[in-house]
Amino acid sequence: MSRRGFDLRERPWVPVPEGSRRTRVGLRELLVRAHELTDVDVPLAPAAAGLWRFLYLLAARVTGLDDAELEVAEFDRRRGEVLEEGRFDGAEVDAYFERYADRFDLFDVARPWLQDPRLVEECPSTSGINRLIVGRPAGNNQVWFDHHTEVEPAPVPAAEAAWHLIAALYYGPSGRCTTRKIGPLSEGNTTAGPLRGGLSCHPVGRTVFDSLVAGIPFPDAGDSYRDRAVDLAPWELPELPDPRRGPVPVKGMARELAGRFQHAVLLTPDKTGEYVVDATLTWAWREKSPSAKDQYLIYQTSKKGDVYPRPASVTRAMWRDLDALLMHDVGEDSRSRPLVFDAVKYLPAEFVEQLRVRVFGFDQDGQTRDKRFFTRMTPSVLRWLEERDPQFVRGISSTRQAAERVGSALVYALRCAWVQQADPDDDGVRQPRPDKEIGPWVAAAEGRYWPQAERVFWKTLDDAARQTSPTRFDSAPDAFAKVARDVYDDIADQVDSQEHWRMTRALARNRYRVRAV
Repeated sequence: MSRRGFDLRERPWVPVPEGSRRTRVGLRELLVRAHELTDVDVPLAPAAAGLWRFLYLLAARVTGLDDAELEVAEFDRRRGEVLEEGRFDGAEVDAYFERYADRFDLFDVARPWLQDPRLVEECPSTSGINRLIVGRPAGNNQVWFDHHTEVEPAPVPAAEAAWHLIAALYYGPSGRCTTRKIGPLSEGNTTAGPLRGGLSCHPVGRTVFDSLVAGIPFPDAGDSYRDRAVDLAPWELPELPDPRRGPVPVKGMARELAGRFQHAVLLTPDKTGEYVVDATLTWAWREKSPSAKDQYLIYQTSKKGDVYPRPASVTRAMWRDLDALLMHDVGEDSRSRPLVFDAVKYLPAEFVEQLRVRVFGFDQDGQTRDKRFFTRMTPSVLRWLEERDPQFVRGISSTRQAAERVGSALVYALRCAWVQQADPDDDGVRQPRPDKEIGPWVAAAEGRYWPQAERVFWKTLDDAARQTSPTRFDSAPDAFAKVARDVYDDIADQVDSQEHWRMTRALARNRYRVRAV
């Protein structure tokens, strides 16, 4: 083991809330005390999304819920026994970590955790610490998130570097990367990480133990889960994989949760092992990892029939995808819920009643543009899974769709008004061209409409939950329309009718478009 080691099993690097304060724990303490801890509080959303996947796998390993031979009924029975036990077995946790004692060191010479030590020899240069840290500018990129520069890159505490390592593996960009040379093969580009740009959705219980048990996915009943020999996480592999052979098939829970990385990374610590001062990011394979659905992503289907993860958008509130968390097929874009919720539906009713959903998103393109990451939490909504209350979830979907239609009508009315006020020969009928002639009113209207629509949405659900009438959701469209008309009128009232009479006239002519559709 390296003298500069940072043992993630024992060193405190995972933030957790304890009462009114936040502290940090190592992986062993996190699992042993999971029934006492209420949450994991990593502030970096893309790192949190990846860390939870590792924790699900560790929880499955120490409970036997990773058994490739378990059928669905057997898995469900075993999971019920785990819930009754109410905690992870400390002896099983210790045995697992002892089995891979040298694989959880962030700076181990031979097998640093989730890294490839061969990059020291295979990469002629490093990438720089700024390439690793989410939000820092690297190379010629502009400064968006902070004021770090390439001239004087600041070291990063080892604990936080571990977060950014996880984020880079799951959300790393495609395109140009540090050149890696293996024999005659020399390449300097890679494909995107497996979660890049997606929405990662996770069940959340009263404790970390509850959240982990609820988040362990079903073993697939098909042949893909039968070969235990290939169901290994990166730190469980007996040898480092050969990058020239290409990624192995996604077979088993470990491969699915922690085996689809496209990047190879190596951290450089300082002399004390307490900080990371440099990093190398390059390609892991020359071929893209075989396609496989991630258990925690919402998927949708394009008009061409292509299935792809629903992209994260920092401007879109989570309630607008609530039905996509609960239904197998929403209908619009054929959106379907995360597969992990297929396992949640079989949990005891009293347990599911208190489950919330946390969503980690990173609004980014496929290459280098990162807008913003975010974390959002729903109320206890998994009690409304389609199998448990199909009538109610259809009401949720119809209410959400009503809000979308009214929101679209509001935007279209303002666009029409903007086009008409700019036309000297305005006859009151000209309409805007698609995706053009937006005007300045739309952004202001959406910024006001959607927060108010969200309040109407949740009030509708709260009221409907206390009723049994089949018409309990029917009032929602008119309520959304009233919100939209108020927003429209507020915008119209801010226009000086004397100085901008054409605007006033155009807004008045198009107000009728703002209605429940």
